[in-house]
Amino acid sequence: MREIKFRGFNRKNGVWLYGFYLQNRGAHFVCPDEFADGKSWDDYEIDPETRGEYTDMVDRNKREIYEGDILYDHYSNNRFRVYFTSACFDVGGILEAVYRSLSDVANDSEVIGNIHDNPELLKP
Repeated sequence: MREIKFRGFNRKNGVWLYGFYLQNRGAHFVCPDEFADGKSWDDYEIDPETRGEYTDMVDRNKREIYEGDILYDHYSNNRFRVYFTSACFDVGGILEAVYRSLSDVANDSEVIGNIHDNPELLKP
């Protein structure tokens, strides 16, 4: 069974959070399985533009791949952006206009950044 979890950027603390996603009263949160003592809801609030779902796949270095990641494919020497379509996770080529299933490139690729922290990687 696929592991369902998300990540999002918490501007208050300047960190990426990993865990389950929820939305409440217009605010968006990513929380670990258990809340830490002494933390407030602000510590788990994320910028909704940075929310990305875990693909349940890892790169060649065993690093988890999330929606919004940028991969470098060593086989094709291309960079790919990971995105979710209506049915599955796909990748779109940055250096060459190639679209493939993430499962086709994950094993030959490594995560080199994401669209939020490294927008320069989206340029050809």
